[in-house]
Amino acid sequence: MHQAGIDAFHAMQLGDEDNRLALGHRNLLELLGSLLWATATHPEINFYVLWLCQFMSAPKVEHYDAGLAILSYLYHSKEIGITYSASRPDLEAFCDASWGRQPRDFFGFAIFLGGAAVSACAKRIKIITLAAQEAELYGYAQAARALRFAQMLIDFLGHRLRLPSPIYTDSAAAVPFLLRPGATVRTRHYEKFLLFGREQCANGVSKLEAGVAGGH
Repeated sequence: MHQAGIDAFHAMQLGDEDNRLALGHRNLLELLGSLLWATATHPEINFYVLWLCQFMSAPKVEHYDAGLAILSYLYHSKEIGITYSASRPDLEAFCDASWGRQPRDFFGFAIFLGGAAVSACAKRIKIITLAAQEAELYGYAQAARALRFAQMLIDFLGHRLRLPSPIYTDSAAAVPFLLRPGATVRTRHYEKFLLFGREQCANGVSKLEAGVAGGH
């Protein structure tokens, strides 16, 4: 790992032309293509692989080294698999967001069925958020939308779920807004889609659970 860090540091000092020459025979595009397939069964690498894909048109040696690091993680975690538990048979979602990051804020969520992840997402927030609360509400709304799709899909397959499905969040700022109707001076500019999670709670489709549940 120490040598890899030194190599990555030297790569950062190279110019664009030098980087292209240094990459040479290294098939970065093939590596990233393989990693994209791996995200189907390893959602925890999704954010990092998609971040690397942004540099496919102008790759550098450091990007290739980062891809190899992800591949190394997959190799050393072969024994880790997805397990299902009868003690948690229904759907539940977990969401979080990070505000004040550079270059952009980002959010993520994961949906579990039977105690195992069946859907996951990690993306940049596509609006300009003015506070951590707004970023958390954005992530919560996206998780609520994905949860609703999963509910309808499972219902179509003939499995009956117990509603409302819980959505867990650890945001102390977002919880009061989701539980109380109306708007305040600090929230009156929020767009309607940020209220999607609150509407689901009111309709009994999902329910807000503050804090992180044990077991995940």
